[in-house]
Amino acid sequence: MQPRPNSEPLDSERPDVEDHPDAEQPPAAGRASRGPSAAAVAGLTALIAGAVLAGAAFAGPVPYAVAILVEQLALVGIWCVVTRPPGLAGTVAVGILTAIAADVVALTTGERGAGSLVAVLACAFGATTFTQLARGAARRNVTESFGGTLTVAVAAIALATTVTLRRTEGTDGPDLVALIFLSAALGMVVARVTDLVLPRPAARPDVPRGLTGLALGSALAAGGSALAAADWLDLSVGTATLVGWLVGTAAVLADLAVDFARAGRLAAGTRATGGTAGAALGPLVAFSVAAPIGYLVGLSL
Repeated sequence: MQPRPNSEPLDSERPDVEDHPDAEQPPAAGRASRGPSAAAVAGLTALIAGAVLAGAAFAGPVPYAVAILVEQLALVGIWCVVTRPPGLAGTVAVGILTAIAADVVALTTGERGAGSLVAVLACAFGATTFTQLARGAARRNVTESFGGTLTVAVAAIALATTVTLRRTEGTDGPDLVALIFLSAALGMVVARVTDLVLPRPAARPDVPRGLTGLALGSALAAGGSALAAADWLDLSVGTATLVGWLVGTAAVLADLAVDFARAGRLAAGTRATGGTAGAALGPLVAFSVAAPIGYLVGLSL
């Protein structure tokens, strides 16, 4: 009988993960976005934020700007909690200052369009660069920190475009702004609920978000926008349907992309952060994506 090589242990000698519950487990790629609790947090975030911002659009320029600022600050906070970027203090400072500056500029120059926000973007880029230099010689992961800081700054500026849209002359500003957030919220809520019932076919195997939810969310965002225009918004049905479809589709895709990104971080071995509350990041980012799309479409119609 040939002796058994030492590199091939018997089955009885193989370590069983179940016998060692304290052993480190590989991260589950989709854990950040799984379960009804995460879907409930995301759905409620989309529903509440969409309703508040849509209602604030009819409350006047300053109350609406304040509501947008609260949304921006929530985005900065959740972003930092979930992503934990290197140079966290700099990311928080740049995000908050950019949000305030963008809202002030949009509120004071909104009648002339969103061109003034380009200056805020330039300042945010400079501030992001300065925060990296201020980290000193011991700074690490500069690319990750720079990218995360600039991303959250751009997202804050994107939300401020709706402050500009509300004040732009020659447009139905309040109605368009309300439509943007209502259609985005409706699309995300429908997609999330559908994913709980029909998670297959999945857009990605390790993220339980189905293609059916994407299609229904986009379609009902357009249909709901048409009904809103026919009932109480001072917009044509055709315009509302187009805006709702584009904004709703963009919001659902952005929400889905955030889940993909979080799953990818976990698959790469990054420790999960943010817990169930991290599910709120998707809708907050989605509103930032939907806002400039609604602004551009609204001006072109």
